[in-house]
Amino acid sequence: MNKHIQIIVSLILISVWSRAQIPNNNFETWATTNGNETPGNWSNLNQITYNSGIYTCMKGTPGYSGASYLFLISKTIPGKGVVPGVAVCGEIDTITYKPKSGFPFSNRPQNLSYFMQFMPYDQSDSSSIKILLTKWNQVQFKRDTIAFGESYFNSMAHEWFYNDTYLDYFSGNNPDSAIIVISSSSSIPKDGSYIYIDYLQFNGNVIGIDENHPDTNSISIFPNPSGETITVNIDREEEFPIELIIYDSHGKLAGRTSLSNQSTILNISAWKKGIYLLTLSTKKNIITKKLIIN
Repeated sequence: MNKHIQIIVSLILISVWSRAQIPNNNFETWATTNGNETPGNWSNLNQITYNSGIYTCMKGTPGYSGASYLFLISKTIPGKGVVPGVAVCGEIDTITYKPKSGFPFSNRPQNLSYFMQFMPYDQSDSSSIKILLTKWNQVQFKRDTIAFGESYFNSMAHEWFYNDTYLDYFSGNNPDSAIIVISSSSSIPKDGSYIYIDYLQFNGNVIGIDENHPDTNSISIFPNPSGETITVNIDREEEFPIELIIYDSHGKLAGRTSLSNQSTILNISAWKKGIYLLTLSTKKNIITKKLIIN
């Protein structure tokens, strides 16, 4: 079987979704707290900023999917400096801005997918998404790291697009807890950096710890979904040209082209609606991204 087809078939097989629920994963559940709507099951830093009449975590409407989305923004707070917009699926430490706990979770997903928009103040700042899977060690009385994943974004995207954050596994055990942290800024936040997030989902299933995954975070496709044109950006050193092969959701070859530089615009208006897998064969590895055509 062709190497590319083998990879695509494998991706389709592991794309049987891990259905363990992320609490309030599409941000449709909100409650009024300290005069502002906050997302259910997600803690944030509004509790230390609301006395100044400022909020770093807010409800945005309409969502990519449904009525609302999560809106995080870094703000200057009198006496505190710039406070980042941070949301934790679990509990947050309001002193360190770091997570204290997560939610019960026992699956081994390949990645976390979501739809997003973002705008850092400048390229010295970056929005981020981080995932940590852990298991309580009853012998050593500590938490063992099962898997970790993170993505950083320091450019801009003003339309909804699909993205994945892949997990690296360090243990063959199943976790008992997951933490998801979304932040509008890095450790040195800049006033005005923001990120929109909606429709979080864990995907796939990882059996061992030696499974390789592509470095997908270095390549972005936007807007995603799209029906007219897409831009393929490659955010790392590469030797061009790079072959781009497109498959439909059944693994059938749908087309191929060649990328000659780090930013390429493709016309997809003639493609049928549906889900496509775009595979780029670089000198370093084979990278696959999902594209939704609407």
